[in-house]
Amino acid sequence: MTRPRSIPPSSHSKRYDRAYFDRWYRNPRYRIGSSADLGRKVRLALAMAEYVLARPIRSVLDLGCGEGRWQPILRRLRPKVRYTGVDSSAYAVRRFGRRRNIRRGRLSDLSSLGLRGPFDLVVCSDVLHYVTDEELVIGLDALVPLMGGIAYLEVFTAADEIEGDRARFANRTAAMYHRVFERAGLVPCGMHCYVARELARDLVALELPPPPSRSS
Repeated sequence: MTRPRSIPPSSHSKRYDRAYFDRWYRNPRYRIGSSADLGRKVRLALAMAEYVLARPIRSVLDLGCGEGRWQPILRRLRPKVRYTGVDSSAYAVRRFGRRRNIRRGRLSDLSSLGLRGPFDLVVCSDVLHYVTDEELVIGLDALVPLMGGIAYLEVFTAADEIEGDRARFANRTAAMYHRVFERAGLVPCGMHCYVARELARDLVALELPPPPSRSS
C-alpha cells in the first residue's frame, strides 16, 4: 500500500505556542513532573544507549522535542554530544531553534528533513499518543533507519492513568502499539527503550522480551 510522505496539518491541530509550554511545563498548578524527574529520564535513556553501544554516545535526535529541554541536560552530561531537535511548534523553533539546534517539522516529515543519521540515541518522549494512526505509522517507518543505537519512545496507552494534557490524546491499546512497533522493526528492551531488529541480534536472551507463548 502506498502511503503519503507527509500529512497536512489539521484545521483542528493543537496550538503549541508559548502559552501551551508555560501552562504544562512552568505553571505549578498544571505542570506534570519536575526538573529532577526529567533528569532521571534523560540519564536512563543515556545509560541504556551507552550500554547497548558499549561507548559514550555522540549524537541524539529528539523528535517532538518542544523547547528542547533534554538538550542542556545532555550537554552537561556529555559536553561533546551532537543534539538535533525536531518540533512542529513555530514558537519553540523561533525561541530555541538556534540555541538548541531545533528545526521545525512533524513526525510525518522525517524523511524530508535531511537529518544526518544514524543517531546513537533517538528520543520521542510523550509524543506518539498525540499523533494520528497514519502519522504514527509513517513516522516510525522514517524513524527506524535513523537509529544507530536505541530509541527512547515514551508512550502512554488507554490503560494508563495519566495526568496532564488530554487534548487529542489517542486512546490506543498497548497491543496496538506492540503491533505497530513490531511492524516497523522495533524490539523492546525495557523502560520505553527499543532497538532496531538488526541490533537486537547482539543482545542476550534475557535483555529482550520473552517470545510469545504457544497456545496449546
